[in-house]
Amino acid sequence: MNNFLIKDGKVIDGTGNPWFKADIRISGEKITEIALEIKAQDNEEIIDASGHVVAPGFIDIHTHSDFTVLLSRCENVLSQGVTTHVVGNCGFSLIPMNPEIKNDDAFETFLKMLGISDFDFKFVNLNDYLNELKRNGISINIIPMIGHSTLRMNVLRLKSRAPKENEMMEMKRLLEREMSNGAFGMSTGLDYPPGSFAKTKEIIELCRVVNEYNGIYTTHFRGFASGLTKATKEAIEIAESGIPVEINHFKPFGFWRGSIKRAYKLVEKARENNLDVTFDVFPHASNHTFLFALLPPWIYLSKKKLDIPKGIQLLKDSRTNQDLKQKIYDGIDVIVRSFLQIEELEDWKKVYINAPKSEQFNGKTVYQNSIEKEMDPRQVLIEVLIEQDGNVGGTYKSITKEENLITITHPLTMFASDGRVIPEENDTYFPNPYCNGTFTRVLGKNVREEKLLTLHDAIRRMTSYPAQRLGLKDRGMLREGFWADITIFNPKTVIDKATYENPRLLSEGVEHVFVNGISAVKKGIFTGAMAGMPIRKQ
Repeated sequence: MNNFLIKDGKVIDGTGNPWFKADIRISGEKITEIALEIKAQDNEEIIDASGHVVAPGFIDIHTHSDFTVLLSRCENVLSQGVTTHVVGNCGFSLIPMNPEIKNDDAFETFLKMLGISDFDFKFVNLNDYLNELKRNGISINIIPMIGHSTLRMNVLRLKSRAPKENEMMEMKRLLEREMSNGAFGMSTGLDYPPGSFAKTKEIIELCRVVNEYNGIYTTHFRGFASGLTKATKEAIEIAESGIPVEINHFKPFGFWRGSIKRAYKLVEKARENNLDVTFDVFPHASNHTFLFALLPPWIYLSKKKLDIPKGIQLLKDSRTNQDLKQKIYDGIDVIVRSFLQIEELEDWKKVYINAPKSEQFNGKTVYQNSIEKEMDPRQVLIEVLIEQDGNVGGTYKSITKEENLITITHPLTMFASDGRVIPEENDTYFPNPYCNGTFTRVLGKNVREEKLLTLHDAIRRMTSYPAQRLGLKDRGMLREGFWADITIFNPKTVIDKATYENPRLLSEGVEHVFVNGISAVKKGIFTGAMAGMPIRKQ
């Protein structure tokens, strides 16, 4: 049994209350005692927390670690004090997985959108997946959501039409099976095919299944395609069906600018009308998505169906077809002007390319690549997409400081990374900096340096607030009988180090992390403990 006594720390318990002095006893997996002074027992290891904050382990309510958690020691998130990831977001989850589609070209395209290749899936349903996590061993806790795009992929492949009655019944059957297996809810990615093909009615119908299990609906909504106000209204309409709604990474982007206050007012009004809508944000003044999003849709859609191979072929053809090239260039111009306010070459410094398998393009801005290769920036997009068969991400600096301030400080905001666990051995992967520095950025920059939030309120937004949102009854606060997910950090030094140029730098200032009572970080050193567990909704 693991026995620890945390002594002399400033305890911020996650409730939103200010710190108080206390000792905390960990016996096995649980917190067994919290008191002003606890006498040590012979079998206990003493953790000196003097001068440090003792807080619940941070819960990241929006991540994409479904696959990479199986390949990683989770050092990039443990260094931030994070002990739990919610996976299966933006409509994409690894389950349910129909064995019949594993060799389907559309399925291969689908996996590329998830950044996955060359992996032998041994799981078909949520039980299989969670059992694989347990068998493999994981370093943090994992909470599963079911992706709407995955449901659609199982039944409709990448067809753009509405589901027929029997197809809707099959989607509902799969969703009900996974909810009964312990999923926490359903997510959508309404900017990305195939989720983008769904009408609101389809989402509401599926949410009725989720609601029967007291689950939650989380959404990457249609903001990029239809504008922030309209997208927010759709999320609220879905909430009117009675389901709790979480709007993910609810930040302004491109032509959203100036509308974030109006959108937040819509959510406030919805809550006044007893609709349960909240949202999360990451603290960086940027966004990220697939690089294909900067191309006109006619390139990668065929009869309203996602067709990446067709898109790649068109890009290749444009190398020798000047008229086609100009048409593509014109389409890119329209999108990046509204999407990113890009008008001239210098503006392409806003766009970083994430192409892990490309030595020549990866980790640089479009501007850098354009200068080095003496190439039009639009041609840079075309060439990297051709080289990587479309599997390219982009990070975009697109938000003003004023807008970012609004998103960080709004009372309904909770913090989430929209990142993922990074495999330590994969040194070619160029992530966005949120993966390695979301929670420590809030603590170091937004709290200590900018004083935008109090420390105890910021911690509440990372712990009890997401725990309550998910229906976790024994995590997210420091309480006797709760699971011992605990982070201990130095409030004077905690900070993110990851940058757009070097996003793999680990955070600093987190000294100890306990996951289910087991030491995962000790005096700033990773122990390598596989202390995490898959969590099922009860």
